[in-house]
Amino acid sequence: MFNRFTSRALRVLFYARSEVSQLGSSAVEPEHILLGVLDEGNGLGSRILARTGDALDDFRSDIVGRLTGREKVPEFDDIPFSASCQRALQYAAEEADRLSHTYVGTEHLLLGLLREERSVAAEVLAARGLRIEAVREAIVDLLSRGEQPEPPGPPPTPANTYQWPRIPFVPSRTVHILYSGMRSPQQPVINHPGAVFSAYGFTLEDIIVRAWEGNRWHVDIAPGLRDTARFDFLMVLPQQETWATCLGLLQSAIEQQFAVHVKRERRMRDVYALTHTNPRGQMLRRYRSGTGTCFSSLAFSVFMGRPKDAPMFPLDAFAVHSVPFMCLVNWFEEILGGQVSDETSLRGIYGFELKERVNTPEALIELLRDEAGLVITRERREIPTLIVRPTEAQHESY
Repeated sequence: MFNRFTSRALRVLFYARSEVSQLGSSAVEPEHILLGVLDEGNGLGSRILARTGDALDDFRSDIVGRLTGREKVPEFDDIPFSASCQRALQYAAEEADRLSHTYVGTEHLLLGLLREERSVAAEVLAARGLRIEAVREAIVDLLSRGEQPEPPGPPPTPANTYQWPRIPFVPSRTVHILYSGMRSPQQPVINHPGAVFSAYGFTLEDIIVRAWEGNRWHVDIAPGLRDTARFDFLMVLPQQETWATCLGLLQSAIEQQFAVHVKRERRMRDVYALTHTNPRGQMLRRYRSGTGTCFSSLAFSVFMGRPKDAPMFPLDAFAVHSVPFMCLVNWFEEILGGQVSDETSLRGIYGFELKERVNTPEALIELLRDEAGLVITRERREIPTLIVRPTEAQHESY
């Protein structure tokens, strides 16, 4: 579930855990999540709270005043989510699905808290007149006005401050394409609220991967088409359409406007196969079952402010705590610069620590094998690949 969380939503979870440490509790409760939304302060969730007219500090005072004081918890202890909090997080994911959103943001967390009606968080929200239908409508309204979430994943870069263009397009099935005002390290993002479909800050290669639902590590694009220019794509549709329909319209517009032809075929490509064996060290730690999903402090600076094409090595020491194993796989892809095929069958929540700087990919792969029991092998496999060529070259064999 957490791989769908935006950077801001993940930060809310970290802030919630910090609140538990300060206020004292045996688990992260829905009210700590609400405090995390307040602490984050920049997401759609906090903006919706601000619409009530109450100061965010008043929300905090009300929440804290309803809590029963307990002994403070050490900051680096593993603190589980309570059953009530887990339900609220699951409700948040369901609300994202209900709104046809591929991500879970702070606004969905707010909806999840409202649905967990017997919690302190829901009581505080209800006392200020917040109702779930009204919050759903507020989310659609804010997104239609150009408000944006961050893309799913761990917080890799500073918050996105790009101001989206606000042009009153007449509803149609036309895809409007503009040069984007986004610049690195701002991350591209896609929204699909209601009858509006928007994709902001994409290079041609990146938007092709999203439109054709390909794998970004397996794109064969003509050299003349690989460019750093970024574009915005916007559809204001007469009525709400499915995700598949929107992607079909986007595909047609890309091929027409950029004079390219895109097809998918199986080709031999390099991949990293990831398997698991018995480790000799403590680099990888699995959190015990039965404690609930938890998040600990994140000290992962590998990607912070890093230019897209900057070399990854030498790789400085880093540590992450209480993250889904699939997040580690995603980070290994970024570090190694290629697809990592996870064949470990490892599930659950893990901590990972690289204690020393490594200078080469080979040195990292050796450490992972010896200290974490993670065996990474480079292989050639037949992989579905997106082939992108200029339309004038369609008659050529490729």
